[in-house]
Amino acid sequence: MRGAVNVKSIIVLVIILLVGVLGVLGINTARTYMSSAAADTAPKNVLVKPLADGKGAVVSWASDKASMGVVEYGTTPASLLLRAVEAESVADHRVTLTPLKPGANYYFRIRVGEEVFDNNGIPYSFKTLASVEPTVTPTVAVPTMPVASSSAVSANACVIGATFNGKKIANSLDVIECLKVLPKTSAAPTSKPSACSIGATFNGKKITNGLDVIECLKSSKE
Repeated sequence: MRGAVNVKSIIVLVIILLVGVLGVLGINTARTYMSSAAADTAPKNVLVKPLADGKGAVVSWASDKASMGVVEYGTTPASLLLRAVEAESVADHRVTLTPLKPGANYYFRIRVGEEVFDNNGIPYSFKTLASVEPTVTPTVAVPTMPVASSSAVSANACVIGATFNGKKIANSLDVIECLKVLPKTSAAPTSKPSACSIGATFNGKKITNGLDVIECLKSSKE
């Protein structure tokens, strides 16, 4: 009887030992598998690019295995309450955080499944760009020269350098237009201003230009 009891005790003890060994092996195997899975989905080369308007930022990273990540972020390391979730499982990750405050500090971490990844125990951080106010260039008002009426124009008023035709450019055409509207005097010759056309030489310099017309019109008013 005693021998039988001892054998049974030994068998029970062996079974307990086997169960314990198998349990330890199973736990280690599970840990190894989970560690391998976490290593495959662990974020690598985490980068942040703030948007130019100061109201957002793009967080990017890579992983050895396609996964779906979640960026948890906030304005303090202890309050990462905002979340931006990827739409699908990918190996090259890009998540846009918006809307954000311009010129503000933000903190974030990346969650993949139950695993949380950060910067060696502390959240990643970045600062948004300051908003740029559009510059307004003031418009300088250019005064316009009044166009003289035909009754107020005298021969001395038709000089080069004075604008007359309202086009804000003082040149020989202003003088021509000015001379055309001068009132005729009793001593004016019978020739008409229309005879002074561009293309006919008048001043004897063998060059037909605006000065010929000016000289012609002046002589017709004398």
